[in-house]
Amino acid sequence: MRRREDMGDEGDPGGKDWVERREGPSPKVIVAGILVLVILLFVLQNGERTQIQFLFFDGLYPLWTLLVVGATLGFAAGWLISAARARRRMARRARDD
Repeated sequence: MRRREDMGDEGDPGGKDWVERREGPSPKVIVAGILVLVILLFVLQNGERTQIQFLFFDGLYPLWTLLVVGATLGFAAGWLISAARARRRMARRARDD
């Protein structure tokens, strides 16, 4: 923690407050980095080709591409659900005010 000095505010006689400063990455960035590493290791260990039949995607594909597509779709779905919940929450707060 660092101490902030008086900035000349006449309304505050002491003028000294404690301000917390974080050093380094946030916990969310650390968790996201770990997840990316785990997915990367999983993808690299599953490099063989596999048969897939889905809509017009029919054939042999490297398994790592399917894993990356699946992980990307899962991330996008989670992000969209989170954004929709946040939008509803903001609308509810605006309505309550």
